[in-house]
Amino acid sequence: MNKIFSMFKLSIRFIFLSILISGFLILTPQGVGSQWDGNSTKYIILLIGDGMGSNHLLAANSYTGLKPDYQEDQTWRSAWISTFPYVGTYDPNFAWQTFDYVTKDSITDSAAAATALYTGVKTVNGRISMGASSNVRLKAITEFAREKGFAVGAVTTTPISHATPAAWIAHNDSRNNGYAIADEGLWGNPNTTGTPFDSSFYEGSHGTTMPPIDVLIGGGNPAWFTLGNHFVNSNMVTKLKQEAGQAGTFHYVERVSGKSDGGNRLLEEAQKTETTRLVGLFGGTNGDIEYRLADNSGANAENPTLPEMALAALTVLEKNPCGFILLIEGGTIDHASHANNMNEMIGEVIDFNQTVQTVVDWVEDPSNDPTWENTLVIVTADHETGYLAQAPGVFANQSLGEVSPWTVVLEKKVLPDGPVASWDDVNDNNEIEIGESVYWAWNSTGHTNSLVPIFVRGAGSERLDQFIRGVDPIRGFYLDNTDVFGLMRSALGYTEYLPIIFANAIN
Repeated sequence: MNKIFSMFKLSIRFIFLSILISGFLILTPQGVGSQWDGNSTKYIILLIGDGMGSNHLLAANSYTGLKPDYQEDQTWRSAWISTFPYVGTYDPNFAWQTFDYVTKDSITDSAAAATALYTGVKTVNGRISMGASSNVRLKAITEFAREKGFAVGAVTTTPISHATPAAWIAHNDSRNNGYAIADEGLWGNPNTTGTPFDSSFYEGSHGTTMPPIDVLIGGGNPAWFTLGNHFVNSNMVTKLKQEAGQAGTFHYVERVSGKSDGGNRLLEEAQKTETTRLVGLFGGTNGDIEYRLADNSGANAENPTLPEMALAALTVLEKNPCGFILLIEGGTIDHASHANNMNEMIGEVIDFNQTVQTVVDWVEDPSNDPTWENTLVIVTADHETGYLAQAPGVFANQSLGEVSPWTVVLEKKVLPDGPVASWDDVNDNNEIEIGESVYWAWNSTGHTNSLVPIFVRGAGSERLDQFIRGVDPIRGFYLDNTDVFGLMRSALGYTEYLPIIFANAIN
């Protein structure tokens, strides 16, 4: 009898222990191991100012009268990167000798640029972490990070399945298939909430991506997005709400009409001990978080700011003892630049700069685990948008004129078919004439093949020099966008040679 009773007690203990272990596995972020392996950089944070070129930064600095530390502090390494897509090239001589070269030749879109940044492989425009051939699924840096037990997060001011975050979380033939991309990012299966029979936006996927993301915060909330939404639908919101609070699922926060505390509610949810996975779904009528203007007006407090979204992501992801990799995108810098709107662009760059400082403050907070010895921060862009320059037809290496509240108001289109510019239109005829001061001009409404800046600080940042591809006569040393993947991959502790595929060599 005693033997039977002892076996019974042992069985009860085993069952109880099994429940505890299974509960721990459910409550722990997906993809999490038990501890950081010590062989890799523990925290990798990639900040992308979508469409942000050198003159975008200079314009914001001129307007504020301040230069952010990351642009001048010697603890940051800096260089430039080329952005051309598959079957493209960058010629540093043509770029400064033939004005139309960078505005018309080898232009990338955000999907191809993001794919190159995250996978180290060039692809054609429109592909989401897929090769130029539609059946070639590329392994993204987030998947390498998962092998190390890292948590994965993404934050954006655009819809959560827009091109730049899309390549971080999914694989698809087309950036337009936002429903499949969102499903793959949130739940691993690109047809979780629907199939191609329900909508064409569920098409183009190439299998599951498991485990799915831990933190995803941005725009695209379908309750607000009324203009051409193919990024997030109501089925996804319903699923997020139904599952919220269940073990192992996302905690969910969204924009609420009349509640001007979107950032506070998001941060409060992130700070809860039990929040190890988080989705924040905000945005406006076009899916984006509303623009912050240069004078800090314009933004709707029902939505969080980019610094608040970044801090919420950091707060959740740092609960993973193995470390994390995080994408932070200032996506509406690009959209403002497409519209040639200096006021909106400057406001979004200022917001982006404040986000970089938020990350720096988080790293340097002595109460946190991260330090510059275990954290790598990369600040760059996916491409330049708008070819912002001193005047129409002027190369972008010439200094901009005065950028101030007064000159921002002067910005308008040069008629009849000219660019958008800011100038002293003395006779108010909408034409730039001799003797009228020009402060700046947009020379394109699209992306360009210009080099964009890159700033790197922290663990592994010294490897930046190893990826130098060439010397531009104006900008100096430059890398390729595929080398950002190489830098992050080496930070993860992968040392074996990995070939990088180019259609054309960089000149």
